[in-house]
Amino acid sequence: MPKIDKSTLKILPRNNIQIYKLVNGKNYYCKFYVGSGFKNIKSKRFEKCLNTANIKDAEKLSKAHWKTWIQNNPSTINEDIKDFDLDIAQPFLEFKIKKYKHKTHLKNNEQGERDKAKWNNYLKPFFEDVDYSDIELIENIINDELLSKLKDDNKSGNTINKYLSIIVQMFKRAQKKGIVNYVPDIPTQQVIDTPRLPYENQELNLINVRCREINDDYHIQAKDYFNLLRCAGFRPGLEPLNLKRKDCRIVKEVNGTELVFDVWGTKTEPLHRPIANKWFLEHVWTEIWNRNPNTKENDYLLFPTYRDRTKLKNKLHKTFVQISKKLNLFHVNGGTRPPYSIRHTYATDQYSNGTSIEDIAKLMNTSPRMVRDVYLAHTDVAVIALANRRGKSRLKIIK
Repeated sequence: MPKIDKSTLKILPRNNIQIYKLVNGKNYYCKFYVGSGFKNIKSKRFEKCLNTANIKDAEKLSKAHWKTWIQNNPSTINEDIKDFDLDIAQPFLEFKIKKYKHKTHLKNNEQGERDKAKWNNYLKPFFEDVDYSDIELIENIINDELLSKLKDDNKSGNTINKYLSIIVQMFKRAQKKGIVNYVPDIPTQQVIDTPRLPYENQELNLINVRCREINDDYHIQAKDYFNLLRCAGFRPGLEPLNLKRKDCRIVKEVNGTELVFDVWGTKTEPLHRPIANKWFLEHVWTEIWNRNPNTKENDYLLFPTYRDRTKLKNKLHKTFVQISKKLNLFHVNGGTRPPYSIRHTYATDQYSNGTSIEDIAKLMNTSPRMVRDVYLAHTDVAVIALANRRGKSRLKIIK
């Protein structure tokens, strides 16, 4: 029986699909668990030659085979698919509610219900469609995406710790039950207390250069996504990733041409229409629009062939953090700068160019208080711009 070349073995964690080449073989194969009861499959695993030597093509073909199998055999039980909510969150919350329910002598006898509300109303979306066995992915979500959201919602340090504590408790109980073999590290108090700082545009350009150097289709479109974030103050994640080609419009105004996006189902309102800055329109937009020439108006603007947008979001944010760390840009003044820091960059750029806080809030689909107290707080550019407008001095930043 031919042996697997272990140096070529790759596992797609979401569906536990194995992709590999045989020793001295040219093409990739795929294999995944389907269970018993199938006449032509004695090993309980579907196996097939993919007739390609390209790993990216092999990944796409193996996922297609898995999807087709599940569609044709809905009774198949794939025991390896992981669901954070069902496997970890709900068992923990049920345990905690029962634990506190009858302790009426305690002031916190409703703590279980409060934790459940925090999970359902705030935390759950961060962990949907996530492979919780991937410690690096989980820690990126906690330390970057979740922490950024808590800070941008102006939660106090004490409140942030309460939310993070729920996640840690969930993992500790899951570890005791043998569901996971680790408890993720959470941000230190110093990181929690340190204000989120923006990237300089020159720093974001370095990330662009790195994506171009890697020069595969994924990283080129990742660069498009990072540029899209800084062009119009998008909230990183599904809002920009769910943009379709029909949601992008060139509008001719008296003062020139504008690029307007229709963003549906935002955090604060059903429809938000951000406007791209001139730099993006003049230097980036045409390249993005022509990236996938065979797409239709109902196709996604970015990564049109990716169906699982949540998984794509997690992958992109993981990529951004990896590149930022490699370029020594991620850690600054005791804090971190995940993709959400690009939103701070947009606010800072707008303010330093003379846009009022009220107008920045409208452009970013947030409140003036959030712009003032979160996005512009503790930035040199904003402080100097404010001082210059008041006529107290003409300060300059020394590069």
